[in-house]
Amino acid sequence: MNVSMRWISRIAASVTVILAYAAPLCAQQAPAGPSLPDSKYDSSFVVANRHVTDQNLDKAFDEYTRIKNDNVSSNPQLAAEAVLRAALMGHTLLSTPHTPDFDKLPPEAKEARQSKEQDVARKAHDILKVFKEESKLATTPEALYVLEPHWTNPETHQLVDLKSAVESLIDGKNSSQLNYKVVDKLVSLTGANPAFSYCLALVLIAVIVKTITFPLTLRTYKSQREMQKIQPLLKDLQERYKGKPELNEKMMALYKEHNVNPFASCVPVFVQLPFMYYVYNTIRLYEYHFSHGKFLWIGSGISHTYPAYLATDLSKFDLPLLTIYALSNYLTMKLNPSPDPAQAQQQKSMSIMMTLMFFFMFMKYQWSAAFIFYWLILNFITAFQQYTYIYKPNKLKALDPASTTVTGGSDKAIGAARNATPAQPTAAANRPRPKARKRK
Repeated sequence: MNVSMRWISRIAASVTVILAYAAPLCAQQAPAGPSLPDSKYDSSFVVANRHVTDQNLDKAFDEYTRIKNDNVSSNPQLAAEAVLRAALMGHTLLSTPHTPDFDKLPPEAKEARQSKEQDVARKAHDILKVFKEESKLATTPEALYVLEPHWTNPETHQLVDLKSAVESLIDGKNSSQLNYKVVDKLVSLTGANPAFSYCLALVLIAVIVKTITFPLTLRTYKSQREMQKIQPLLKDLQERYKGKPELNEKMMALYKEHNVNPFASCVPVFVQLPFMYYVYNTIRLYEYHFSHGKFLWIGSGISHTYPAYLATDLSKFDLPLLTIYALSNYLTMKLNPSPDPAQAQQQKSMSIMMTLMFFFMFMKYQWSAAFIFYWLILNFITAFQQYTYIYKPNKLKALDPASTTVTGGSDKAIGAARNATPAQPTAAANRPRPKARKRK
């Protein structure tokens, strides 16, 4: 028994000695990572920290961005430190409860402050993309640090990377807003299937918007049909007053007499702008979930092969979908009836200009495929309406010339055209006829 205890004591002593020598070796082979954010750069962020203390969040973010831009080439680690601190600021804004002084603010002030915090947090989330876009920053300790699971997902309570943590916090804040709840409900009604539910929800939103604006759109189509009816009168005025300054005045009087708006074709475009802004904000609110959505090639294997051109999900930019949108714009332009000849070229130029403007806006700001898809569905619905209420009726009238007769309030103009000075007979018409010979 004594021998056994003696051997056990010797083995324990040997293990202790081995661990004593092995511990320093292990520490040398796996040194601890740097403490981030790195305190040695604190002096570079004095101004930004002061803005954060004073609640000037926009200025603080701008200062972080300035430091990043100024040091990408000369001091990549300082630039990466600025990106990290900006992202951490956004995470702190979302995860830290407000102070008691916040509850004492008026409702308008509360909403304004929350909106500003949300905006800064979203910018802080977006700036993390720099670690992928800038090759010099991708290998810095800060870039590797944000990819590690150091932050808690408030929904699953699991540790995730910084970008995912900020996304989940933003989504949690957005979920209380009405337009978020509407989209979420539509996705649920369509089955909550990533393969088609998000796209179907966007189709339903487009149908709702077009239904709301349909009365105004129908009135616009009616004005455009009236424009087609008075084409003969317009041509008559242009011939009679060609080169005269009162031509425009006469044409506007004719438009007023027939209750026609020559710029009616532009109205639907401007009416859509408020809805465009509202739906864009709605999609931004629900962007965290759109990152799980797919559509045909979007999210397929080939999209991951060419992510610079094809969206890997509905929250990313997609070039083919934008090209289809531009073609749909041209389709709606072709189905739109031309007004009087004086305005035809102007309308064509404006349609092309608007198409190019939207194309380059989407290209510049890299708007999500979800928003492009919504706008594409709007164009298809508009094209169907134009074909049904304008293009098809005009084709039928072209086959029936009698239906193009202008009636009603245009009698004055027709009478004026009929009372115009008739053309003088030609010399051949004034030539005397030869006398008839008498028959013998």
